[in-house]
Formats: sequence, C-alpha cells, structure tokens
Amino acid sequence: MAHSKRNTSLPHFTAYERSLLRTTWGTQRTRLSRESFLPFSSCRLCLLPARSPVVACATNGDLFCRECAVNDLLAQRKEIKRLEKERELAERDREEGEGRLAEEARERELREFELVSMGLEERKRRLDIDRDRGGEDGNPNGEAARKRRKGFELDEKTMRNIAQEEREKIRKEIERERQAGQAGTIMPRLHS
Repeated sequence: MAHSKRNTSLPHFTAYERSLLRTTWGTQRTRLSRESFLPFSSCRLCLLPARSPVVACATNGDLFCRECAVNDLLAQRKEIKRLEKERELAERDREEGEGRLAEEARERELREFELVSMGLEERKRRLDIDRDRGGEDGNPNGEAARKRRKGFELDEKTMRNIAQEEREKIRKEIERERQAGQAGTIMPRLHS
C-alpha cells in the first residue's frame, strides 16, 4: 500500500490534500450568516431597498422596485424584438439561398442543354453534309436518308415532367456538392 499513497486515487482525501484545499480554495465549510439573506423589503432585481415597491406574486412575496420592473420588462421586449429580427433575417437568407440554388440549377441545366444541343447540331450538320454529297448511295432523297430521319414526338406534358425531374436531379446534386464542401462546419438554426 505504500507505493500508491501519492497517486491520488484514494476514495477520500488525505490530510495533505485537505490542507492544500484549505490553503488554495478556502474552507470547506461555510456558515450562512445574516449577510447571506436578502433583507425583507429589498428588490429582487437590484438587491437594494425597494423604492416605490411593487409585489409581483402575492403568494411568494416577490418584491420589485417599480423602476427596476419597468426597465426589466423593456429590456425583455428589446431582446424579443432582436430575436425576431434575427429570425426574419435567417428566414430571408434561407429563402434567398433556395432562390440561388434554383437559379444555379437552371443555369447548370441550360449549360448542359447547350452542350448536348451543340453535340446534336454537329451530328445534324454531318448528316446534312452527307445528304448534300449524295448520302451513302449518292441519292439525297433515297431510302437511307429516310431511315435515318425517323420522327420522335414528345407531347408538352411529357416534356414538362422530364424537365421537372431534371431540375430536381440537378438541385439535389448541387445540395450534395455543398454538403460535401461544408462537412466540417456547423450551421446554427433558428427555430420559429
């Protein structure tokens, strides 16, 4: 047991540790004296004798100075207004962020559409050049040209559905990219 006296793992303090506590942190025991209690007619906010006292609760006997009570209520109202402004700003920022996200999704969709249409335009130009030259068999109005140009029709409703799905995919992709970029940051949220 002699080897473990200094490792401070005892379940109780040694005399030396108690003396350190007394010298460093003061006494372990204190007595509540008259100074520890609030005098009878003192304000609960400013702790001074109440000037023009107001009783807030008849059963508990909470006593306040009228001036302190009004100041406290005004401070609370000011704090509530500040919190409401912060909440409105956060709400506005969130809406602007959603708007920016939608705009970014539209721009990305437009870019991808332009890239695809450029590729299709190149293919269409090649087909036109081949047809002008006479096609595969030298006949511009031949059967080979007709086979290449099969009609593909889409109605407006299908196009809207496809466009909406594409926008959602792009929006989700942008959100994933942003979350990957913000993996280490913590964003506080204000609840309404």
